[in-house]
Amino acid sequence: MKIMNGFRALCIALLTLSLPALAEVEFQGFASFVGGATLDSDDTYNGYENKIEYDKNSVYGLQAVSRLGDGLTATGQIIARGSENYKPEFEWMYMTYNITPTLSAKFGRIRTPFYMLSEYLEVGYTYHWIRPPEELYAAQITNMDGASLLYNVPMGGIDGQFVVSIANRGDYSEDPTLTASDFKSIVAVTGQFEMGDHLAKLIYVKGDLTLEGAAVTNVETLMGSDPTFVNDHVSIQGNELTFTGAGVDLNFHPIRVILEYSLLDFGESIFLPEETRALASVVYSFGETAVSYSLSSNKKESDSGIASNATGTSLFSVNAGVDGIDNTADDIFASNAAFAASTLAGTDRDVTTHTLGLRHDFHDSAAVKVELISTEESELDTEATLVRFGVDMLF
Repeated sequence: MKIMNGFRALCIALLTLSLPALAEVEFQGFASFVGGATLDSDDTYNGYENKIEYDKNSVYGLQAVSRLGDGLTATGQIIARGSENYKPEFEWMYMTYNITPTLSAKFGRIRTPFYMLSEYLEVGYTYHWIRPPEELYAAQITNMDGASLLYNVPMGGIDGQFVVSIANRGDYSEDPTLTASDFKSIVAVTGQFEMGDHLAKLIYVKGDLTLEGAAVTNVETLMGSDPTFVNDHVSIQGNELTFTGAGVDLNFHPIRVILEYSLLDFGESIFLPEETRALASVVYSFGETAVSYSLSSNKKESDSGIASNATGTSLFSVNAGVDGIDNTADDIFASNAAFAASTLAGTDRDVTTHTLGLRHDFHDSAAVKVELISTEESELDTEATLVRFGVDMLF
């Protein structure tokens, strides 16, 4: 029923725009039906446990494009994700106007351009993985509300495309412990270059990040004796976030090589360390079948030097004293510097994941896929193995 309600909303929104102009409306859809389980009872990865689950990566999407003529279109896309109990929501809802044959503008809810595959992130049929490796494709923010300009320019044998976007995104996190999660005043610039079957992309995104929740508030309280440090390094209120990325997709038929790299800089926050993401994938195709190997990594590395800026004593008891009760007069308390250092160290992560994949196109509009994924986290000394399988469709 929820999916039908979302479908009706999309139809009404587009028909309201299209009926007066007798516009042409095109409908397209995609779906992924995915199952998976880890191989050990203690293993967890990407939300999967040691039992077969079918909702984590399953998704159903419907897109409608209303062509109003004279270069004006309206686009809406509704997605229902299994991980969200198939609750439909508008992923895209924007208008496009072709100002010139090479320059166009979008206004509305548009895609955040964090990755090479951002425009097709939910459409599993368009790539060889069941889902792109989460070590790189990890952003919770998949769309934003604003405007963008797209300029296509040929450069000899290279087709260039440059996009500049200005937007906001509020309440993007599904984490119930966060009371606010805003990424605003976003400025994004991308450059894409195509030469035959080869593609390269450069990405730069900058914005102000706000996070409010119990974890942040607790540390603000514990370190309250140094309000300057709390303001500069603990509170996350309009912190500047910079995202830079680059990638290439080289298709030599039948071998294809995909390389992608991104760097996230959150400034000097004790909660948000600098994050480096990398992905390398090789695909070999024969007929309707393709086999692939991917190596992906995600490293979060805090700046331990930040802790030296802290002064005073925290309210965190390192020894509960004679009475055994925390936060009483006989306790021994950690210095703010020591508490900050331990918090910083707790944010470090180093994940390396190997993915073996098989794809077979058994239909013109459908492919079956199987993946074996092995991941290791060296900072926490944990590992997991996941088997995942599914069918991707276009319609």
